[in-house]
Amino acid sequence: MKESIIVNSLRAISLDAITNSKSGHPGVCLSAGPIFYSVFKNMKIDTNNLKYYNRDFFVASAGHASSLLYSTMHLFNMGISLEDLKNFRKINSVTPGHPEISTNGVDCATGPLGQGVANSVGLALASKHMQAVFNKKDITLFNNYIYCFFGDGCLMEGVSLEAFSLASKLKLDNLIFIYDRNNKTIEGSLDITFSEDVFKKFEALNFNIISVKNGNSVEDIDNAINKAKGHKGSPSVIIVDTLLGFGSHVEDSELSHGKPFTKEQVLTYKQKHGLSGKEFEIDKKVYEFVNKLNTKKQKDILKEKKSLELYKKRYPNDYEKLEKYYNFEFNNEILNEIKKLNTENNLSTRENNHYVLNEIFEKVLNVIGGSADVNTSSMVYLKNEKYINEDFAERNVHFGVREHAMGAISNGICLFGGMLAFCSCYLSFADYLKPALRMTCLMDLPVLYEFSHDNVLIGEDGPTHQPVEQLVTLRATPNLNVFRPYNLTEILASYYFYLKNKKPTAIILSKEKVNNQVGNIKNALKGGYTIFKEKGELKAVILSSGMEVDTAIEVAKEMEGIRVVSLPCFEVFDKQSEKYKYEVLTDKPKIALELSSSYSYHKYVGEGLYLTMDTFGKSGKVTELKDEFGFTKEAIKNKIKNFLKYE
Repeated sequence: MKESIIVNSLRAISLDAITNSKSGHPGVCLSAGPIFYSVFKNMKIDTNNLKYYNRDFFVASAGHASSLLYSTMHLFNMGISLEDLKNFRKINSVTPGHPEISTNGVDCATGPLGQGVANSVGLALASKHMQAVFNKKDITLFNNYIYCFFGDGCLMEGVSLEAFSLASKLKLDNLIFIYDRNNKTIEGSLDITFSEDVFKKFEALNFNIISVKNGNSVEDIDNAINKAKGHKGSPSVIIVDTLLGFGSHVEDSELSHGKPFTKEQVLTYKQKHGLSGKEFEIDKKVYEFVNKLNTKKQKDILKEKKSLELYKKRYPNDYEKLEKYYNFEFNNEILNEIKKLNTENNLSTRENNHYVLNEIFEKVLNVIGGSADVNTSSMVYLKNEKYINEDFAERNVHFGVREHAMGAISNGICLFGGMLAFCSCYLSFADYLKPALRMTCLMDLPVLYEFSHDNVLIGEDGPTHQPVEQLVTLRATPNLNVFRPYNLTEILASYYFYLKNKKPTAIILSKEKVNNQVGNIKNALKGGYTIFKEKGELKAVILSSGMEVDTAIEVAKEMEGIRVVSLPCFEVFDKQSEKYKYEVLTDKPKIALELSSSYSYHKYVGEGLYLTMDTFGKSGKVTELKDEFGFTKEAIKNKIKNFLKYE
């Protein structure tokens, strides 16, 4: 069978899905049809288990090609039915407008351009790590490839260049990028905004560059993929020249990007390419041809599964370790370690976090990560491990000054399966990685974000480095659990929560030292609790988090009737029973004390007193800043007295 017929069939049912939903992106489905078919033809796919541990991964960074992705998955018997294609972009379908990992067989949620490029770097890095940890000279468990499809828009996003740069440095030769170069964006021809020589760009990045001039030639794309798979020592990019909207009435025009075709236009397209005019119809011979490809793949996968059984016999300890990676559970060993670490000291939360991170991750091995070039400041690194460079068995990653890519790469590490990831930067620069963090939460990935230098008192570096609104942003992000611990106990609770639930988690850390008295981890795990009980009759409740809890306690000790409630995690506290929350908060006046925006506290404090930061900071010494913004102990006491109308 001519493979052009298969490609045109994919294009046609992709158009059917878009036209039927009256929404979608036909242009890329027509330009990239041969690319998707060739990639899936060459990919290792287990149709019996789409989560097969050594499968090849496919990331459609240009996620608006979703209808083509679903059509290709349908053709390759990956669980997408014709009925699913008819439900394209309908609510609660398995074929949403952009790919989501809730759809079995979709390896990565994409849509925000460039994210998938960086996600694929994380997937490739995780694969290299697993190869280094588990492969033996006589048995190879991991040898998969990561394919990433991207377009002109992805190439213009800054996160892509960050990711390309790190992929080059790490020599990720299991990573194959395929660039659909159709020279169009929504607004028109690419040259209105982009004039780079992409070949020289990737040459400067030391990529293996393969050019395919005829984007409609499956044979040429097949050959390019085989060349890329045979290349060692650097990532590969296959640059495929295509025409947006190929073969349609709007070929090579930006008008084909996001406007669905009419049924008449789809029919004309099908007739032009010798296809049946019926909606959602594919010739049986097309299915038969692809099924033969799948059958051959299943035979190869069966051989790998036999190798896994042999591995289990020859290397039982490593096999047991592998199972623990993929079936990680919070166990008594970790719990006992957490209890043992709950001691008293006067360190900053970043110092205590460094201690906890290292002690716990000595027991939890399936985690890698690092910082955006600030590990000496944030102290988020594994002190007994080296950095991944030539040896991928190590667990520290030098992400470089690449916050955005760091977050997205961490997502890719977790997407691989069996792996957890941590990453770190200053809290003020959480803004740089917010799009990646948002995708962490949307995909519900177990990435641990650790943000240090969490308030304006970091001093002379000034307002560019002093966070104000970042905590509000993080707390407002769905599915993210934000812990701002006051002491070692609350840090331990943060790790308990993260490892127990394997949910997106952020830990916010200070560089200022605090009085770390031993606390109750169970209380901290409620997200909010009374940490200092009032003297005498209760008059008001101070709500606080992080290092400011220390100040709140000092103030309360010198005043009558003031309770202090520590709120290490708003998200967890909000899930407690109404009875418990009332017992803690009561109906007495509330006072918010946090060196951050007041917005986070309005739901608790209402018309109460806000001792917060609603302006940018200033450059100066800590003592000067406290005086300037009214955060000395005496200033806080006076404000509370005025609020409560003390005599």
